[in-house]
Amino acid sequence: MRVVAVIPVKDKSERVESKNFKNFADELSLFEIKLQHLINSKCFDKIYISTNSDRAKKIASNYDNVFIIERDNHFCNNITSWSDVIHEVISSIPEIEDTSIAWCHTTSPLFNNYKEAVEKYKSVTKKGTHNGLTTVSTLGEFIISEKARPVNYHWGVWHEYSQNLDKLFSITGGLFIAKKSEMLKNRYVCSTKPYLFKVSDYEAIDIDNIYDFRIAQLMYENKSKLENL
Repeated sequence: MRVVAVIPVKDKSERVESKNFKNFADELSLFEIKLQHLINSKCFDKIYISTNSDRAKKIASNYDNVFIIERDNHFCNNITSWSDVIHEVISSIPEIEDTSIAWCHTTSPLFNNYKEAVEKYKSVTKKGTHNGLTTVSTLGEFIISEKARPVNYHWGVWHEYSQNLDKLFSITGGLFIAKKSEMLKNRYVCSTKPYLFKVSDYEAIDIDNIYDFRIAQLMYENKSKLENL
């Protein structure tokens, strides 16, 4: 089974200036850390970078078996629908529709378990039980809606202890895998029946704002103390 990876990375970001390219740790940016993760995993047949960034192109040129796909600025903003962006990126990857594509965000710098995830994906798709894989983290909190209505538990005498709550999961954004044809059909990175690949709280962080960026930096710097908790 052929599995390739794609890192979608644009030149500019709004909530964190130059988020993908500013120094994150060890003199490396989020983009270069993610690129090294994928290369070192040795589980992808090719690695593609979908970008409009000259900085990304320059960094990628230092590595073998990494291929740049130019992305028009129209698909590198926060106005064009995310579904259209996904469809454009996946369509532009020069692979047949039977190829499986791993969609990998730079904003998940603490997730690096690609080899195990790809092996699990191959196993479950071969069995026919699933047609994709998505990384998730377990939610163990009591959740209510904006109207103060309980979502995953009940108030009063029906209140459950947290360990007995119905299992809910949060999509981490660390990794999505499915066949190219599946992503094109859905115009999305999630397949219709993904295997939920559970990750630790350490691996689950997703950088959306400067607070997330700083917290992720601290966690990355202390990963030996945190990743095995």
